[in-house]
Amino acid sequence: MATVSEKYEVEYEQYKHPAPEPTLGALATRFVRTTVPRRLYQVLHLALPVAIDFAMRGWWRGAGWSLAIASFGAWGLADHWLAESAADDPSRARWVRVVRVIAGGLAAVPPVILVLEAFLRLLGNAPIS
Repeated sequence: MATVSEKYEVEYEQYKHPAPEPTLGALATRFVRTTVPRRLYQVLHLALPVAIDFAMRGWWRGAGWSLAIASFGAWGLADHWLAESAADDPSRARWVRVVRVIAGGLAAVPPVILVLEAFLRLLGNAPIS
């Protein structure tokens, strides 16, 4: 037996093409472009000395997380500048894009490595067969 919507061919526009869920990159970009640049400077200037201090003490996990947070601040500043005034200075925009890519890599790679390392520690040592 056909349902009412099949019988009368009722179509709902919102269900035909649902909006895709935003990706992590889209959420981060929207957050950075709508926030005040002063907050991004604060993230960069507070997390970078902490990362250096942790690295000097040998606390590599804390240094990795702090480096990722500081790099997110640098990536956010670069992305914010590109969104607002890249058309005004094309030669400077090229260098800011390079900085944005490097900062984005530094913001993504340490957390991935640290989460993978934590996962492998949870697995523990495999028994020898």
